[in-house]
Amino acid sequence: MFPTLSRHRMLRFIGLVLLSGLLVIALWHLLPRPTPPPRPSSYALSLTAPFNRPEHFPLAQTLDPPYYRPTGEWVGRLILPTPEQQRHWGAADWVWVELYQVPESAQDLQGRTVRLQWANRPAPQVYRLAVTTDVQLTESADRSARLGNVIPTRLNGRRQVGPLQSLAGARPNDDVIVSLSSLTIRRRGTAGDIFLETEREPTLVTGRFYGLVKILAAVDHPDYPAPTDCPTAPTCGSEVFRIRHYNPTSRDFDGPEGYVRIPQQPRDRDDRFLSTPNQLTESPLGKAGWYIYGARDAQGMFTVEALRPRSLFRLQPDQVLNGQRAGLQYIQRGNWHKTPQRKGTAQSVLISSRSEPPEAAIARWQEGDQALVIHSFGGIGGRQGEPTPGATVTGHFSYGLARVVRDPFTQELQFEIKYQQIYAHNPNGIISATHTWESYMGNLQRGWLGSRPVADIIVKLDALNQPLRINDTSLSLLRELLIQTQVMMARYRTGDGTGVATVTPATSCVQDSNQALYIALTRLRSQVESDPTLLQWLAAHPNVPQTQHFQQLVSLARALVDKLAPYGTVRPDWRQNAESLAGVSARNGFVSDSRLVMGLLSWQSMMPRRAQDEISRIFLMQGADLWFLRPNQVGGWDPNIEPIAPTLLFGRLPLLGTALDRFTQAWIRPITPLMWTVAAVGLLLYGAIALPLGWRSGFLARQPVPFTVRGWLLRAIALFFLPALGEEIVFRICLIPNITEGVPMVSWLAWAAFSLGLFVAYHPLAACSIYKAGYPTFLSPAFLLLATWLGVICTLIYGVTGSLWLPVWVHWLVVVVWILGLGGAQKLTDGALRGKLACSQNWGW
Repeated sequence: MFPTLSRHRMLRFIGLVLLSGLLVIALWHLLPRPTPPPRPSSYALSLTAPFNRPEHFPLAQTLDPPYYRPTGEWVGRLILPTPEQQRHWGAADWVWVELYQVPESAQDLQGRTVRLQWANRPAPQVYRLAVTTDVQLTESADRSARLGNVIPTRLNGRRQVGPLQSLAGARPNDDVIVSLSSLTIRRRGTAGDIFLETEREPTLVTGRFYGLVKILAAVDHPDYPAPTDCPTAPTCGSEVFRIRHYNPTSRDFDGPEGYVRIPQQPRDRDDRFLSTPNQLTESPLGKAGWYIYGARDAQGMFTVEALRPRSLFRLQPDQVLNGQRAGLQYIQRGNWHKTPQRKGTAQSVLISSRSEPPEAAIARWQEGDQALVIHSFGGIGGRQGEPTPGATVTGHFSYGLARVVRDPFTQELQFEIKYQQIYAHNPNGIISATHTWESYMGNLQRGWLGSRPVADIIVKLDALNQPLRINDTSLSLLRELLIQTQVMMARYRTGDGTGVATVTPATSCVQDSNQALYIALTRLRSQVESDPTLLQWLAAHPNVPQTQHFQQLVSLARALVDKLAPYGTVRPDWRQNAESLAGVSARNGFVSDSRLVMGLLSWQSMMPRRAQDEISRIFLMQGADLWFLRPNQVGGWDPNIEPIAPTLLFGRLPLLGTALDRFTQAWIRPITPLMWTVAAVGLLLYGAIALPLGWRSGFLARQPVPFTVRGWLLRAIALFFLPALGEEIVFRICLIPNITEGVPMVSWLAWAAFSLGLFVAYHPLAACSIYKAGYPTFLSPAFLLLATWLGVICTLIYGVTGSLWLPVWVHWLVVVVWILGLGGAQKLTDGALRGKLACSQNWGW
């Protein structure tokens, strides 16, 4: 037998064990550890394949014009000048560009390498100066590089790095392919002294040519043996495919046949394939054809560098939903519903904010329309999936621009999408910049089309997308947002001079995309407030379309600001950056505060899934139409992965994640005067029924608790937390769908009835278990009837307002009046004296 220890000796023993454990943990953290070996980046691993390097493709390229078109009017490869060239040509922001495509008027520049610099105009020069910085890689940048992230090492030690050089030097190699626009050709002196001036930052593209084809079958080719490593190794299929071109005359795929190479990409550093041609011919999206992007290699074979499914971008939705309730329900539940089961498919869903036939809803999207894109992607699951710490799939978030264009091959209307990717330094070499869809999503080397589920929500709203022009003033929220995201993207490329942009709760793709939105709203407001003639004109013309447009813009801006600053307090770094860009204050320039407290101030934009849902809800409630494009690991088939939806905190635990989401939605919902009115009416309605019933039954009696300020105050505070706040959270907020979820009324009523039943049943159970003071009061018919009526009132208030605080306020007032003035304290005191014995006798406990 072990000796019996006294309580004192036992406590000392436990204390020593705990102290020893803490000491071991402290020593473990203090002892020096060997530095882990550097990890290779996925970008570096991808370059082991020759087809991922620009030199794999000859500079001189010609393809049949009817079936292949250039990816842009001006397309080229950016080349970072050497420090010696920089000193020779001057310190202004410029780069070399090796021109792959040029317009007919500049054929003499085809294949040449010329300088690219900023036009000497106010707008581009202001932008250049705003984001130009000295770059000195910090220890954090070195550590990030050792972890396998692609860092702009070639910019280290350079002074006055502008946005062109930060773009060209974003990767270790000169392999940034871009399209250029708003160019002016400058020729000085001899014919060889030629350079280009641009007013816009280049857009990242993939491939020099593109065509529309149907992929028929994989075929063996002696010059291109099948890869030895693929998702179905060792039985890998051929990389060469027989294709048939689209025929504009017949409007079908009966054009000439040919062969293309769709290469199998190497494994990334996590042992996954970002894309694969495996079973590509069996993809359901291939029925409408694929846009293929690439160039000919040295053997003349067209090598595909990016894919884009035609069916996803046509203005032909799979489903049209009408009304805000249907839209809210789709945002909450339909958008990411059964994502793993949708693997290999894509959905196109249009939500019209009004009730109209599907044809009318589609017809309102016209050629030339432009719209905001709200982009998000989910995670990679399956046998080779990525980890989901805390049962949370964070995903990614960005804004972008969509235009309705006429496709030159088919002459049908399609979406053309460009992303404003505010992207931290990463293993894949994805650059924080403007990307075409095929550069960011469809790129076989680093795009997400084949490995992640994606949601692009295209927002059509006049107040957002159409400039408001009054006299000489032009107001455009979308234009201002694109400007501010461009500024943020350039800052991310250099890490504000540190060489690295990392992800924290306060600084991330989603936080800083929405910081750009906040700055855009602030600058728009400053533009209005600094123009008194504009305000005078609006006051003098209250009924004209421009004034109504302006009022819609103001309403939208208020709703967005309320969401971006949920506590009514704007993050100090956001406010400072907005003032700096508006010219109000230049102190400290740009600032970025990564402390957790800053993230909490803007917590609504901390999680990509929440930000996309919340921002799209705002636009829907403001009258916008939403078009959802939802591919789920589209293209070739990889049996080792599956798409998983992005989540909120603990979202992979459905009950906990849903309850937490409803709690946060109800917690931060703004309370309007109308909502206070609803609560007041509910309280009066409760009193009108409860008081007469209580008097007649004898349950209520005038028995006030002896008044002392301290006693009443402490009792009232305690009653606020329990039962009012605690019971409302448990029995209503976490169980009943919030108004923002848009669930059908029948479903909502079912959950409301279930929560009401639990609320009422809880009281007698509590009286005989955890709260003996409630016996026998909580078992009396009068109490249960009044509790039921209170539950009904609080449920209705919550259902109408969606706020946690209003039903809590009503619940608390009712309980305080009963406890302190109408005999409740006496009944509970008596119950405390006899509850335990009575419950044991009557319930057998």
